[in-house]
Amino acid sequence: MKLTSISISGIRVLIFRDDLNSVNVSGNKLHKLAPNIARAKSLQCSTILSFGGPYSNHLHALAYACKEENFASIGLVRGELHKHLTPTLRDCQTWGMQLIPVSRNAYREYQDTLFGHAETRLASEISTAPFSTLTEKTLMIPEGGSNASAIDSVSKAYKRIFELPDCQHLTHALCATGTGATLAGLYKAAPDAVEVFGIQAVAEDGATIKRVKGWLKSGSANVVVRSGHLGGFGKIPPHLLTFIEDFETSYDVPLDPVYTGKAMFKLTQMIEKGNFSLTDKILFIHTGGLQGKRS
Repeated sequence: MKLTSISISGIRVLIFRDDLNSVNVSGNKLHKLAPNIARAKSLQCSTILSFGGPYSNHLHALAYACKEENFASIGLVRGELHKHLTPTLRDCQTWGMQLIPVSRNAYREYQDTLFGHAETRLASEISTAPFSTLTEKTLMIPEGGSNASAIDSVSKAYKRIFELPDCQHLTHALCATGTGATLAGLYKAAPDAVEVFGIQAVAEDGATIKRVKGWLKSGSANVVVRSGHLGGFGKIPPHLLTFIEDFETSYDVPLDPVYTGKAMFKLTQMIEKGNFSLTDKILFIHTGGLQGKRS
């Protein structure tokens, strides 16, 4: 477990380098996939299907993990598949993942109707295309691999961070958020005295915090989501790239422009605007996803 300690405008920030826990299934994806793959094994499934966009860290990690664990894999990709695939999807294909494009409307409908409160679904339970054509041994997991089992796995992994000597007397902990499952796990892991918040990489207003509080089964949970998407998911303005380049030069910590770069940019803004005091001590979870730098 590696921590990198930096100072931003005099305030100490500890970066937990979860990006270093694996090469191709790094960061929070490792923790979130582990229980879902275990469930596929327990049900004796042959195939795992999940959902993601053309730059999805989740699909990228799932494709590699399935190859390593001898599962076939299917990715339902939001939007069209262009002739020249993104580097992410090229990797997925190289690792054996079958890619199926679905419209944005259908993609969201699948998420809302297939899962609900369900952890996972078997394709044999679904009578509509494209699921009805799949083998009955296909386990379907939601976008991001985000369900209660994944959140518990994240929580167990991150609970160890707060036990480290350097992480005593923390005042704040944060991470980038997509679906919000990692934020929910971080909140469950953190001591009560630590204020937990997420930096939103997706432009979905209050939907993220609603989902997080649903997973936590507490509408009063003291967890906060702050907007940091800079115009929308995957939008990469020039000033963000300049910030990432300067940050990496100063601190030798790589950031991707989709999640961790935006989260660190927002945190730096908050510090410079005086949202923290010099006595504060902040934990930043580096959630990996560095394959996204290629985009």
